[in-house]
Amino acid sequence: MDAQEKGTPAQSKQSIFSIVSNALKPIRKILPLMRLTGIFYILFAALSAVVGIVGLTGADLMQGYLPEGFVEVRAFKSHILPEGVLPQFFFILVIFAVYRLVIGCLDILLGKLPEKGGFLGLLGKIDLWLVILITVFATFFIDGFSFIWFPLISFIPAMLQLHGTAKLDNRPGISTRAESRAAKVFLIPAFLGLIFITYIPLLAVFGISLFDLRAVQLHPEFVGLNNYVDLFTTNPFFWDSLRVTVVYAFVTVGLGMVYSMVIALLLNRKMPGRTFFRTVFYLPYIIPAVSSLMIFRLIYTHGGILNNIINMFGGDRVHFLMDDATIIPALAVIAVWTSGNVIVIKMAGLNNVPRVYHEAGEIDGANAWQRFWKITIPVMSPIIFYNMLMSLITHMQVVVPSLIMTGGGQAGVTVIQTSYRFIAYEMYTTGLAQGFFGRGGAYSFVLFVIVGIFTAILFASSKKWLFYEGGGPK
Repeated sequence: MDAQEKGTPAQSKQSIFSIVSNALKPIRKILPLMRLTGIFYILFAALSAVVGIVGLTGADLMQGYLPEGFVEVRAFKSHILPEGVLPQFFFILVIFAVYRLVIGCLDILLGKLPEKGGFLGLLGKIDLWLVILITVFATFFIDGFSFIWFPLISFIPAMLQLHGTAKLDNRPGISTRAESRAAKVFLIPAFLGLIFITYIPLLAVFGISLFDLRAVQLHPEFVGLNNYVDLFTTNPFFWDSLRVTVVYAFVTVGLGMVYSMVIALLLNRKMPGRTFFRTVFYLPYIIPAVSSLMIFRLIYTHGGILNNIINMFGGDRVHFLMDDATIIPALAVIAVWTSGNVIVIKMAGLNNVPRVYHEAGEIDGANAWQRFWKITIPVMSPIIFYNMLMSLITHMQVVVPSLIMTGGGQAGVTVIQTSYRFIAYEMYTTGLAQGFFGRGGAYSFVLFVIVGIFTAILFASSKKWLFYEGGGPK
């Protein structure tokens, strides 16, 4: 058989698709996409009704089909789910079944009318978000995996609905709406990630903070906002930890922004061994934090290298890691030393500053400082803003230096200097080391609010100094 008889792989692949498409044509003629979607919705409506009714009767779906030795994972329902919520959830599931039955009937009746595509698409979007909410609730508040199969397969008719209505809708702007629907579908994993990894844990932490929940306590007691009241009124460490955290974050961010810009400017110049020096300044960033802290712990000790140098020039030795006046600057130096990633980002930003701007400044008689302040800084302001924002959020949550420098607050250490008591450190010792989960949750949620406040202030102030060549976000 010659090459022409064999055909190319693309032609063979195309012929396979043609065979499959031709085989499905009779089915597609009998059952158009929207009618097929309507049938799916009716079937899933019946399934939803069965699940809701069985749940109301107290039966456990699929429990007898779990693998032998299967270990159930109990979610938070025994701690923060009020009694009587599950029956209400299954009752809502029955109502959800009725809603899906209505969608299925409308798909069959109106699925051939293009002018109804927008209306059916809206019903599909509502159904999709309802399925997402059911999935979240099932994951966190229903024991084991004996129920999670239901919300997962419930995505099938919702996806078919969005796909079918995108083809059916013939109003002006159909291509834009189709792209928008496709984008929303592909963004679903990202939304689920945010919901499961960020929003649900945040709500769970807030819920835990409303209880007097301890490691040795089987039945937590609901105390409302008492944990927050105690935090702001009777807790002996909160206000000191807030002050220390804010001071450390501001000092570290300020020094880090200046240091990284200076090093980036130096490394951006043409000089021998530039690649070597770039590697040297980036290397501290990839060194494990524990190793870096242990190295500096040796440097800062009373008999360390730094004190030996000070003593060599006639100065008195300093207790860098034991004096509240020097602890924060000493830790800030370590954080700045490990900011190699910020240096790399700013070097990339310096390379993207248009040369024509500097040439125009030179023609107008601007010196090097004026060109840097009036051209380089404004053009790099988005990069500076991003690095400042990420650094602020990171350093507001600092906890590793306290654990390393104080031996974790344990190991015979009876007195912890105030400057080590960051909010995240207090959250760790209160919630995990001491087992007061409710109080630790209050610390955590307060830290979230504080970081949110400083982030909002930074965003609000950025409107006055951010510069975008294309005009910026609208």
